[in-house]
Amino acid sequence: MLEHILRWKVPLIILLVVIMVGTIHYTSTPRVKLSMLEGIGRDLLVPFQWVFSRAQRFILHQVDKVQTMRTLKERNAELEELVQALQAEVLELRNYKRENEWLREALDFKDEREHDLLVAEVIGRSPSNWESTIILNKGFAHGVHEGMAVVTSEGVVGTVISVSRYSSTVLLIVDAQSATGGLVQSTGDLVLVEGGQADRETLLAKPLSRDTVVEVGDVIVTSGLSTVYPKNMPVGEVVAVESRQYELSFSAVVRPFVDFNRLEYVLIVLPQDNGES
Repeated sequence: MLEHILRWKVPLIILLVVIMVGTIHYTSTPRVKLSMLEGIGRDLLVPFQWVFSRAQRFILHQVDKVQTMRTLKERNAELEELVQALQAEVLELRNYKRENEWLREALDFKDEREHDLLVAEVIGRSPSNWESTIILNKGFAHGVHEGMAVVTSEGVVGTVISVSRYSSTVLLIVDAQSATGGLVQSTGDLVLVEGGQADRETLLAKPLSRDTVVEVGDVIVTSGLSTVYPKNMPVGEVVAVESRQYELSFSAVVRPFVDFNRLEYVLIVLPQDNGES
């Protein structure tokens, strides 16, 4: 049996080699038509190829989406930082613009006045509900003393009531402790301007003579009779006139020109130097 197999070994090997060479030659040459077996094999593989192709495209799409999302998140974070930086810069520029406008108005106002004026910044406000005061960043080291008037280009603010080396406290004219001499700009009639109104935003002008006439729309200015405020400093506008004591006297409600809730900078009126050199 073994001898029979060995006898056909060489012919079998030769036959297999011929079959392999023929197969290689047959499959390597370009053909327009497929054989039946090749067609069947290809058709059987189509569903698997379709599934593999769809799966491949889905995975590639998801990978691309993840990469895109990561890029968008990074870009979004960069844009958010840029927006925040630009917003901070815009806010800072607005502050500078507002300060420059105020200082320009203050310089023009100083040129119109005979008194020397010291620019001060509001750095604090009284937390008390019983007293209306503000704190400035100027003190006796800058020449500030108690009793000095504080104004803006809009009008009267108040009076310095206490001073430290580098700060001072100002009693606002709307405070109940505040009172100053004023006059009706159109007639020159004298009035006493007092704070302490319930709304803490208006003043009360009381006539000093029975002949005083005050009407809605009149402007009240400082009289200059006291040593605190220079003459003709704007105080406010009359918004109402109230009769008192059976219409034998009256009081005028005055709305100040200064918005005390938005004060940022003020001017301290320095005393005139009357000394001769």
